[in-house]
Amino acid sequence: MPFYESVFIARQDISAPQVDSLTEELTKLIEEQGAKVVKMEYWGLRSLAYKIRKNRKGHFVLYGIDGPSSAVMELERRMRLNEDVLRYLTIKVDAIEEGPSVMMQRGPGRDDRPGRDDRPRRDGGPKRHEHGAAPQTAVPSTDAVAPKTDTVKEAAPEEAAPPKADTDTGTDTNTETDGGEK
Repeated sequence: MPFYESVFIARQDISAPQVDSLTEELTKLIEEQGAKVVKMEYWGLRSLAYKIRKNRKGHFVLYGIDGPSSAVMELERRMRLNEDVLRYLTIKVDAIEEGPSVMMQRGPGRDDRPGRDDRPRRDGGPKRHEHGAAPQTAVPSTDAVAPKTDTVKEAAPEEAAPPKADTDTGTDTNTETDGGEK
């Protein structure tokens, strides 16, 4: 007999036990039609790409069916009539995959990736550290530092300094004049 995979999406506002009862009801229907449910997976409540009948999320269920096409046609008819089923899709496959489907396999998620702190920096500096803490660097010893030498020139005595100009009046503020008289 041919193999089929069928996925349906149930409304977001029904509870998990209601999804289970809907799944059991459809499983009984398939078996009454002379087919066999080889695989059944509940993928959980997932976000939809776009709203379907005012629903942003839906309960996803996958069936692996081994049976005649008449059983699949009756299954699709019942899903079309059921108000809790938003969408369904059935395809014919060569064989039903053993083990969990791709949706159920746990791929490399966020927990498996290295943290941001383990990545090297773009500027070639040291790796980042946990919680943004600065890396602990060794303080150089005073033995390795060359002693400073004083290279500052001593200032000339004040009498050699040019007279300061008054910024308000533009006149000299130096009280000494050539003759000492004003």
